Amino acid sequence: MKRIILVLTILFIGLAANASHNYLHTVLLEGTDDGYNIILKSDNMPEVKKTIKNSDNLILDVKGVTVSESVNAIYKSTADVSGLIVENVSPDELKIYIQAKDISKATVMSQTPDNGPVILSERFPSEKIIWSFAVLAILIAIIKSAKTITDYENSLMIKKDIKDREIELYRNFQRELSLMPKINGNISSSSILRSRRNYKELLRR
Repeated sequence: MKRIILVLTILFIGLAANASHNYLHTVLLEGTDDGYNIILKSDNMPEVKKTIKNSDNLILDVKGVTVSESVNAIYKSTADVSGLIVENVSPDELKIYIQAKDISKATVMSQTPDNGPVILSERFPSEKIIWSFAVLAILIAIIKSAKTITDYENSLMIKKDIKDREIELYRNFQRELSLMPKINGNISSSSILRSRRNYKELLRR
């Protein structure tokens, strides 16, 4: 059981390590023919939920990331931005408030040092589902392994109990023989037969 707890502890420590040390360095607001691209440049891919207040106001709830000390806001091919605010909500969660004309049509993207811009709404949910199934599979494997070990240990205990009982019965049989009256220094054959029958009856119980 201690081994299982240790494995689970290591697993969740690994999950926490993956979720930390992810900093947002740049918010790029890029104008396009269809509206805007909002590109979040960070160390790793975050999770983003887009909330539309109205056509000109947008809130991004970004999880798994925190603001770096020198986060930059860059505007490209757009002159209709009224405001952009980045707020730290918790050590691994922040909100981005954007006010611009028709910002509700914006496409939210993420860019990391190892990858070019990726649309978060297309990538992150499927990745999250796959990771959840992987963790579930690991937990099921651990539980099955624990059950197998427990069943094996229980079978060993049952075998030990049976063996101890047989030894005790044999000792009682030997003790009974030693207490029987002797005729000419020998135990009578009828007494031996009776004792053997008693021993067999004890074993059947």
